[in-house]
Amino acid sequence: MKPAKPSLIAIIFALIAHWPGITAALSTDREQPIHIEADKLDIDESRQISIYQGNVEMQQGSLNINSDRVVFYFDENNEILRLEITGNPARLKQLNDKGDTVNGRALFMKYLQNESLLELHDEAFLQIAEDIIESDKIVVNIDTNAVQAGNGKDRVRMLIKPGEASPAQ
Repeated sequence: MKPAKPSLIAIIFALIAHWPGITAALSTDREQPIHIEADKLDIDESRQISIYQGNVEMQQGSLNINSDRVVFYFDENNEILRLEITGNPARLKQLNDKGDTVNGRALFMKYLQNESLLELHDEAFLQIAEDIIESDKIVVNIDTNAVQAGNGKDRVRMLIKPGEASPAQ
């Protein structure tokens, strides 16, 4: 007797059950101070931006970012509105609340503070534990753990390692 092939619904359920909650950053990282080093810093108070360039290394809690350039955009209260991160590629590494390592890389990343969105653009790669997603665009909602990938032009590639209690098995 041949083993039954998992149905498409079972596979989709396994994907949905597997990804939520795993993409979130360590919840305490946002409360930590930001440490940053770069070869050059330009501050433009009239535009409310700070530009770090050249071998940029940034750390906030478990979050580590290495890039060529990071631009901070601030509001009138000096709160961070967004970050724009570029590199060849820019890289990030962080722990989530489950203790899994989250690795990402892209040529351009954008973090939108008010929407809690992390966008990875151009050669985007996101790895959580052993699971991988690759696309030209990956968007992660840090609050809801929703993930969207693809730009309608290029295909999305995923590698999902089966878990011990995967619903598809």
